[in-house]
Amino acid sequence: MANRVRGILDKQKGITNLIFDTTGSGYFRAAKGFTPVAEELTAALKKDRVTTVKITDLKEVELPKTSAIYELTVAGVA
Repeated sequence: MANRVRGILDKQKGITNLIFDTTGSGYFRAAKGFTPVAEELTAALKKDRVTTVKITDLKEVELPKTSAIYELTVAGVA
């Protein structure tokens, strides 16, 4: 389901680099001048027939810069 939600929200104008962590929290960059609204993002999900997911909180946060990026390959995941 997370991949479907990500695909829908990635198409929204003003949202880039959307990722979800293992707890279900998502992080993205907003385009300059774009202010995301939780109700609008939930409406975009419902428009694409994702009715079991609702954006419950949306706030701007500061994340520390990473010093290294790792790629992980996992076998056996369906």
